[in-house]
Amino acid sequence: MKRLRVITVICFVLIILIPVLTFNFEENAISVIDNRELAKNPFSISREALGEEEGYEEEEYGEEEETGLTENIENYVSDRIGLRDEMILSYTILNDRIFGKMVHPSYIYGKEGYVFGAGRNVYPGYGEYQEVFADMVLKIQDYCTERNVPFLFVFEPAKPAVLTQYLPEGENYDREWVDLFLKALDGRGINYVDNTVILREKTAEGEAVFNKKYDANHWNDLGALYGTNEILAAMQEEIPQVHVNGEEDIVYDEILETTLPVSEFPIEEMVPSIEVLMSCDSLTEEYEEELSLNESYDAFGYYVNQERLDEGAPRALVFQGSYINVYGYKYLENGLGEYIYVHDYQNVIDFPYYFNIFKPEYVVFEAAEYTFNNEYYDFERMAAMELNPTLASALDDSDDIEEKKLRKDSLTVEKGKKLTKIIWNTDSYLRRGWLRLGGDVVYDLNWTESGYETTILTEEYRQYRDEMEIFAIEGNDTICYKNRIFPELVDFTF
Repeated sequence: MKRLRVITVICFVLIILIPVLTFNFEENAISVIDNRELAKNPFSISREALGEEEGYEEEEYGEEEETGLTENIENYVSDRIGLRDEMILSYTILNDRIFGKMVHPSYIYGKEGYVFGAGRNVYPGYGEYQEVFADMVLKIQDYCTERNVPFLFVFEPAKPAVLTQYLPEGENYDREWVDLFLKALDGRGINYVDNTVILREKTAEGEAVFNKKYDANHWNDLGALYGTNEILAAMQEEIPQVHVNGEEDIVYDEILETTLPVSEFPIEEMVPSIEVLMSCDSLTEEYEEELSLNESYDAFGYYVNQERLDEGAPRALVFQGSYINVYGYKYLENGLGEYIYVHDYQNVIDFPYYFNIFKPEYVVFEAAEYTFNNEYYDFERMAAMELNPTLASALDDSDDIEEKKLRKDSLTVEKGKKLTKIIWNTDSYLRRGWLRLGGDVVYDLNWTESGYETTILTEEYRQYRDEMEIFAIEGNDTICYKNRIFPELVDFTF
């Protein structure tokens, strides 16, 4: 009996000590089990940062500050305690096996064993945010149209939109805001594809375009094939040489998935796995080190399909999210001559930066249903977006063009292997600004903290650096002043 008590005490002590001894002190740690950053050490957060985070005024520190610190300590310990992921996984599996309930923070069970992303079927009503989003899409389309570049917006449905009948009992999936948003696009004359239509059609025909369990937040490989073919078919209406993938382009297979993504939750599901028969050259590494991308959304790729180029398929700039990043990219690689993709979200709000660099022959902007919020597309930045008209239209509207020399010390050139940034420091307020190379290649000048700047290809800078011009509309006047950069005033040597 005494030995049993000793063993019990030892086990009890180990149960207490092991989580403490395995406490996770790693900075910026990410939890695999629920795919999020763990709470930071509250004692490393400055007093000022704490006040800003909690919304306190400096003079209000005291009891409220202590409350905020206590909460941060509790969150830190809860997130960092040893064996946290193992305990969550065990708890999740036990609830699944015993009660048939999904308690994972990223997923919920629907009917008949279907799995959906947690919170993916809850949306705010239609309002100013969606209106501003539609206005942003129109600004981008107008910008492209003025430059004779076709534009297409693509709307991707969330899984509940296609498999609504399998949502949990009592879940009220209200999609009225989507209908109102699409009407807003119609009212603005925006060229778009709503992939809800094709995915619902294929589901009604008995095809699984979303998996039952695996990757509950995206379409599967088969859904991606149908969805991207809708994109390519719409592009083909403008440029007939765009290639739409057929049976001859793919090899269909299935693979076994044993856990949910970003989770160790066990499943057994055969899911589509499609290989596309093609050959592409990648230019991704040549650009990605110098290209500016949002640190949270930094996916980028540049692929050249020589066979499609020879057929006349275009160079396309595609702003895309995880639907295409994960599954759809290979179908676009096979349909386009040059396929340049940028992780959309906050990056698309800097649209001219990418357009100016890559000079596309077609632009696609894709957005998923559940991304219409500030985490993905910042409301204030969208509302403040202003895009340049063409330089030709600005010159046509100007009665007079005054030519000025540019001060040598007002120009900064930051040369990279692939990209060159040109910064013009001026005291003048510009309503609009452009850089022109070789008399016909035009780039927008955009205001940054460094000055008015643009980023261009280094090879174009090398070729045309002696034929550079800056055009600016200053102040509130509609008069356009021409500022020529004279080679003898600026050092363009490498």
